[in-house]
Amino acid sequence: MAPSGQRINGQPVAQHRAGWKDIVKVEGGRSEVLVRFDHPAPKERAYMAHCHLLEHEDTGMMISFTVEE
Repeated sequence: MAPSGQRINGQPVAQHRAGWKDIVKVEGGRSEVLVRFDHPAPKERAYMAHCHLLEHEDTGMMISFTVEE
């Protein structure tokens, strides 16, 4: 992923929120996230994406996916 923003509403972000993250905050009814994967991930070592709300994971917001060269 990429480093998080260094400012929020013109103010510096808290130190624990700065730097590289592997999470995306999604709000609203629709969001699009574009990610480049530089390393292949075959089905034996698939990537996983999921929502941190357990009720959402249980209703399909948790997937595994592969990446080919």
